[in-house]
Formats: sequence, C-alpha cells, structure tokens
Amino acid sequence: MTDPKAPQDPQHDAHIPADLTPEHEADIREERARMFTLGFWKSLLMGREGLGDTFWAGNYLAALFFVPVYVLLLAIPPLYGLIPVVFILFGIYLLAVARAVWLAKPKGDSGKGMKLLGVIWTLMNAAMSLAYTPFTGGS
Repeated sequence: MTDPKAPQDPQHDAHIPADLTPEHEADIREERARMFTLGFWKSLLMGREGLGDTFWAGNYLAALFFVPVYVLLLAIPPLYGLIPVVFILFGIYLLAVARAVWLAKPKGDSGKGMKLLGVIWTLMNAAMSLAYTPFTGGS
C-alpha cells in the first residue's frame, strides 16, 4: 500500500529531506560546520538545538575529542594519573547533555518517546563513564 502523499517518483527516498538539493548544499554545509564552534556547544548544552543534533552531537561528536585525549594519555605514562580526571569530566559533561536532551525540542513527529530514550541512553553513558573512573587509576 502506498502513501498517497508520497511522491510517485521511484527514485525518491522518503528518508531524504526535501531541502537536500544542490541549491541547499551550501546552507547544509554551513550548518554542519557550525557544530565545530563554541557557540554551537553552548547552545547545545542549553538545550536550544534540535533533539537529534543535541543527542547525536552531544554523545558522539564530543567523543571525537574525548577518545583521542584518552589515547594520548595512554601513550604518555607520566600522564596516566589524568585518566580518571578525564573520565569524571566526560561523565559530568554527559550529565549536562542528558539535561540538554530533555530540554531540546524534537523536530518533526519524534515526540516524547524518542526524547525519553535519548535521556536514558545519555544517562547510561554518563553512569558508565563515572562508574569506570575508579578502575582507570593509571596504575
């Protein structure tokens, strides 16, 4: 059964946003480049970004910073003592992201179910980071 509102073009993918066209490519790139600015992260932690951006960037784009820091600390033995500090800081950061996910407004029809799932997932990540802290003493 086909959706009468869906375009009849067999090449059309219903999961691709309608504005994802060559004319909008520059706008999309500019929006994504914004994710690497301090202003974006402040806005994200205040819950002013969309739910998807807040969840995905808050949990996983941030890992592009934290994971290399962990690896760097593992590569330099005199810095092993800083590993628990990084785990604590990441856990506290994830608690702030969980709050931001709760405050973020969903785009489209994702509703409160996805918001609740995002908060629970982020809290589990934070709990994992904080729970591992005593076992990362660098010894």
